[in-house]
Amino acid sequence: MHGEGDGITNEIRKRYAGLVDTLVRDGREDLARAVAQLAVDQGVWADPLQRPVEYLPYGGHQPVYEPDEFWFVHHLEANYAKIMAEIAAVTAAGRHGFRPVEEPLLDAGRWDQVILYEAGRRQEPACALFPVTASVVEQIPEATTMGPGVVTLSWLEPGTHVVPHCGRTNAQLRVHLGLRVPPGVSIRVGDQKLAWQEGRCIVFDDSFEHEVWHHGEEPRLVLLLDVPHPALDEEQRRRALARRRSVSELIAGYLAEHDIRRVETDGSGVVLRPATGTASLIGRYLTETRATAVELRDRQLHFEYRQPQ
Repeated sequence: MHGEGDGITNEIRKRYAGLVDTLVRDGREDLARAVAQLAVDQGVWADPLQRPVEYLPYGGHQPVYEPDEFWFVHHLEANYAKIMAEIAAVTAAGRHGFRPVEEPLLDAGRWDQVILYEAGRRQEPACALFPVTASVVEQIPEATTMGPGVVTLSWLEPGTHVVPHCGRTNAQLRVHLGLRVPPGVSIRVGDQKLAWQEGRCIVFDDSFEHEVWHHGEEPRLVLLLDVPHPALDEEQRRRALARRRSVSELIAGYLAEHDIRRVETDGSGVVLRPATGTASLIGRYLTETRATAVELRDRQLHFEYRQPQ
């Protein structure tokens, strides 16, 4: 297995993963598979379907796991009725508290979520909105104080397709408790296709390529938890948790990666101000085209022009 100390950096993995993801989004699955296999041949990963940016030699290398192997699965399933009763009450008048998933993974449809925990941090407004669900999750330290990722309520609308993608690290597993599961929804993990069941859990390694389809007629809702991979010993878990990035680190990384100098709010939303070089380029182009604004929609530029007086 390849990992720390093998000469392959996370930056190299990130570049390979980004290229594969771009090819998949462009419908070039054949070329995407070829690039993934090339990465394996070069020692970047061991499996073309498992492409995390953070690839740990002591992490997991199996796509799907038996739920009964994990104590908290029984805990979640035993509390399914309580969780559902709360969700039914909170969402009776609409999708209260849910927000769009801010990731470029949707090929079609709508995907919303409520984040209860993120990188071990309790999200107080969400937990106050769903106190019963939060109390059930609080009893699973693997998902909260020891949690390497997120705990969310994930809502998928009919007609949604989540494109093939891989999670960031193989140091964790993802747990889904089926809450509302209509016919026609499914998930592929690696080369295995799974189906949710209401009141039951599935457990998988999301560093393997996975893809979701919703061909049904009613929303699908699951409780999603990330937990440390059982292959890790205590020291390895400690090191994996130390890699959790704070909100400040996440924001700093995003700004640096996208050449953004400043972020502020203007009352209508968040405004991103690019660094000087990028700002000059965009400003010059807007002046040349006589546009007042430009927006990216569906990967295409749409220009706005000042209305004549």
